[in-house]
Amino acid sequence: MTVASILRLAAAVTFTLGSVASAEDEGGSLIAKGQSLAEANCAICHAINATGTSPLVIAPAFRDIAVSYELADLEDAFNEGVATEHPAMPDWQMTPEQAEALASYIMSLAPAGKQKTDLEVPSQPVAAMP
Repeated sequence: MTVASILRLAAAVTFTLGSVASAEDEGGSLIAKGQSLAEANCAICHAINATGTSPLVIAPAFRDIAVSYELADLEDAFNEGVATEHPAMPDWQMTPEQAEALASYIMSLAPAGKQKTDLEVPSQPVAAMP
């Protein structure tokens, strides 16, 4: 291996590691932004952490929401406006960035292997009637 090839390899590894770290930083900061949004707008009624009870009994804990929805569905719901029959739930028109951040934060609260897609039972084919 020549010195030039070693330098090219080192540059490629450095670039790749930098890209991975950058993606992790973006994901982490997205979740942090979502947590900040939850603290400012949701904590008055919802349990917004991995433990605890909601201050408003009928408000679902975010960790329960995390196992009931898929990320894309939750983000879509936030973008469209959350439909609720409870009058205390404010009508919050989120930006797409806020919806992505809040949905990402909520989904980060799901225990490993407990997201909706992990809990669904694969559908079984219907047996033909004789």
